[in-house]
Amino acid sequence: MKIQWFEQEVNSSAVTIYDNNVTLSKQASNYLSDAYGIQVGFDVENQTLILKKVTKDDVNKQYVNPNQLYTLTIKQSFGRINSKKLILELQKYVNLDFTHQKSYKYNARYNNGRKMLIVDIKEAINNA
Repeated sequence: MKIQWFEQEVNSSAVTIYDNNVTLSKQASNYLSDAYGIQVGFDVENQTLILKKVTKDDVNKQYVNPNQLYTLTIKQSFGRINSKKLILELQKYVNLDFTHQKSYKYNARYNNGRKMLIVDIKEAINNA
């Protein structure tokens, strides 16, 4: 008998962009779950979406403009930033055509030193 055993899927950090929100996998949202707010930006040179963890102390000490913060809603199996305006801003830098595709999924990695999730926008994975 020759059996091929299957391995469990390794939890990966992934971020999916929809037409009105950014959804983070459980693994990705765990990195940001204790944030007071999330600062979102785009690194044009590296084609990466940046989700930066912001603490209440960062806001109180005026390191961060409170108008630049997004709320990350954490559920049992995912995290989500709801903002149609954010998606419209992101579309200035990334070709996201929601008339032909429902969502775009990307790999992400967490940078501990900078306390930010870095999403590689160069190539989508497993598009729905």
